[in-house]
Amino acid sequence: MKSSYTLNFCFKGSRNYVQGPDIFDTVIKQLSQTFNKITKIKYTAYEMLYTNASLCVTDSFVKSDYPIINSLITFIHQEIKYYAVISSNDTAIECSQEYSEVVVQKSSLIQKQTISFQNTLNAASYTEIVVSMNKYFLSTSVDVEGKWIVTKFDYDNVDTIMNIQNQNLKIELVQNLSNKLTKSTLYLADKKVGNLYFTLIPKES
Repeated sequence: MKSSYTLNFCFKGSRNYVQGPDIFDTVIKQLSQTFNKITKIKYTAYEMLYTNASLCVTDSFVKSDYPIINSLITFIHQEIKYYAVISSNDTAIECSQEYSEVVVQKSSLIQKQTISFQNTLNAASYTEIVVSMNKYFLSTSVDVEGKWIVTKFDYDNVDTIMNIQNQNLKIELVQNLSNKLTKSTLYLADKKVGNLYFTLIPKES
């Protein structure tokens, strides 16, 4: 089984790249038109995405078949593992949308190894918010200069992260491997829904 699609994006704010949450949300929207229920969803970032992209969904993945892989999403549907391969194409992104992380940063509460946020945003997705929360948490809690970026995240079931309005979102840092990889547990209304992984790109001296 192999299906191909075209993915069109808008940049967020002043960014000149498409961030992981936007890639993930766009792919999940596309997948929902074909797959009625998916589980064990894992997102992995490979390369930055600066253009629109092509999406290939297959149940037979061979990495060498793809000259470029910007992101890879795996999931289970009816006990079959599928691969959603996102690869940049030659089509430029021509739109931009406003998105400020300031609201999340100002309203988040940091306590020891956790950060929480009572969601009042209307349009932002769960993944978009928790990535902003974790970036803020790590940049203020870890005394190392550099840029924190999301590398992976996973959910047992995407249905559990759809209803987030006026809900409490919480992240707990559970592991930091010398800033090369951090692992955090994701919660929604005090229920664990997945895991989030970040890495630090050190500031050039």
